[in-house]
Amino acid sequence: MSARIGRRRLVVAGLAAGIAIGAAVGATSLTGAAPEAAQGARPIVLHLARVLADPGRDLELTAGTFCPGASCEVSSAVAHVLSAGSSGWTDVPGKAVEGGGFRFVVPGGLVGEDGFAYWLELSSSGGPVRLPEGGAASPFRVVTTAGLPEVVWPGSFSWSERSSDGVVARLTYGEGRNQVGRVGGRGEEQPLGPSSFDVAPDGPLYLADWVHGRVLVLGGGGAYRRAIPVPVRRPVDVAVGAGGSVAATTLGLGATAFEVAADGRVIGRYAVAEGVAERIAMTPGGPQVWIGPAQWAPVRSRPGVALPAEAQARALASAVPARDGSVALSQDLPGGRVAFVWARPDGSRTGAVLKLPIGVQPGVDYFVAGVPDGGAIAARGVWAEGHEAVALLRFAADGSLASASLIAAPSRELDAAASAVRFRAPDEALAVYTEPGGIRIDRFEVK
Repeated sequence: MSARIGRRRLVVAGLAAGIAIGAAVGATSLTGAAPEAAQGARPIVLHLARVLADPGRDLELTAGTFCPGASCEVSSAVAHVLSAGSSGWTDVPGKAVEGGGFRFVVPGGLVGEDGFAYWLELSSSGGPVRLPEGGAASPFRVVTTAGLPEVVWPGSFSWSERSSDGVVARLTYGEGRNQVGRVGGRGEEQPLGPSSFDVAPDGPLYLADWVHGRVLVLGGGGAYRRAIPVPVRRPVDVAVGAGGSVAATTLGLGATAFEVAADGRVIGRYAVAEGVAERIAMTPGGPQVWIGPAQWAPVRSRPGVALPAEAQARALASAVPARDGSVALSQDLPGGRVAFVWARPDGSRTGAVLKLPIGVQPGVDYFVAGVPDGGAIAARGVWAEGHEAVALLRFAADGSLASASLIAAPSRELDAAASAVRFRAPDEALAVYTEPGGIRIDRFEVK
């Protein structure tokens, strides 16, 4: 397995941990919001928020700590847990782990079918740190897999990959209006082409040609329609909203998110306060940035008006609504299982727990999309030593697994790796691949 795949696996393990659904979407904080105490620096805390758990089973939580540019010490940590129906908080002490940070094990007896709430409190030389900032007033809320059917891969599993059902778009490398830029590829330098793509609600594709500082809009058959300037020449992730407006974020630390109107006007420029930006989404309340570990930060209060850093931290959520306001997600569970949850058209929640074949591990979480019949279509990366692919899954409204197949892993040249496979209504997954001299986007029907 290449070093690139290995690095992606580590990122996925860190970023796929904290997700929420419906009322379970809670706030979190990556740093304490109180001012730095005179006696020392405050640590940065990275917490993998777990908001979907197996009822009656122990649940492990982790919190990593480090001090950027200053020395500090975290002496102890505790998770305060409130089970549904109980009258008070139970303290679960954290155990220090090598390399900094703490591990908490919430006993299965506190994980009832109706879920529980928790918040973390760390004692540091720079003062106490609470996650979320509101502590008991705004804890993480955890729901469980109670009532979700467990399903298995249909038939015998093999790493055979299905062929595509057609090419949606094909673009060559170059500087023309219907071409895309590419850099690198010399010696040990990793080649990079387009960094992201998205599917608009009305069907066109939006492809981030960051090399030329633009987003290409492609119509039927991949035909060039127009280009939207992006106000930065760096790899970005893109998301499309109603009316052709575009949200984009630079990637990594110190990211900046942008809102760009369909005519190319920049209508918002927002500093992303914390974390490592990996992805952006358009929601009914505006753009939200995936800053990890699997946590989404709203970045503006209204178009053009940024949220201050402390407000971004307070409003952090571990699942982001789709363009229509619904929430769908997947999350790794112990024992080689992955939970998928979505909302039916009537607003009710459903899902399933997929038991992966022996030796197969979950990888990149691409999407889970509810469909009109009450079921869902999902794309989830899977891997084993020497293998990497994407599982395309079709779930029925009752959570049963209607179909499952594998497609080839998408291009590794896209910096926004989680956006390399996208859902297109009513029943397709689109994936981007590199080929000699350019890229293509294939479609796969998921019946």
